[in-house]
Amino acid sequence: MISKLAKVFGLGDKEQYRTTKVRNDACTYNFTAVNMRFNKVKGFFKEAKVEVDFNIHALDQSFLNLRWPIDGIRTGIPERDKQLIEAVHFFNGLEYPEIVFKSREISKEAKNQLIVTGDLFIKEHRKTVALYVGYSQDKYGYQLFVDYSLDRFEFGIGESGSFAIGRQIELEFDICLQFESA
Repeated sequence: MISKLAKVFGLGDKEQYRTTKVRNDACTYNFTAVNMRFNKVKGFFKEAKVEVDFNIHALDQSFLNLRWPIDGIRTGIPERDKQLIEAVHFFNGLEYPEIVFKSREISKEAKNQLIVTGDLFIKEHRKTVALYVGYSQDKYGYQLFVDYSLDRFEFGIGESGSFAIGRQIELEFDICLQFESA
């Protein structure tokens, strides 16, 4: 009886809420850019390498690091993908093969909302960013929902004088984390 009450009041074993497992088959890493001021170009990263140690009850010990291989960019048009991946004025994937995010701090913002602060590396550029992350939890693990508006000029993506591509790139990531016991 005491253990059931402890669970109800959140006094149980907090280690059970820890996860280092990612369900890659359930994760998505999407982006949207506005092209020519009216046409949306949607795409995704084929994969991400996720390194995580997450526990909602021990955020001070948690981290979330992500790596997206540049050659995994997909927009549905192979010629455009090739240009985004290889062109020096876009991602220059031969010299910079990954986009990297390394978290430095995870804090609770509100109910089911976190702020993940970390460094984002794109090409030779590094910027500290704060990601607002919504999350849900069930008996299997966590689902993290990340929405971030990236200013492509801050990372040298595309030509700055070009109006053909909008300045902001909208990122939407869903990351599924599985409890160790699930």
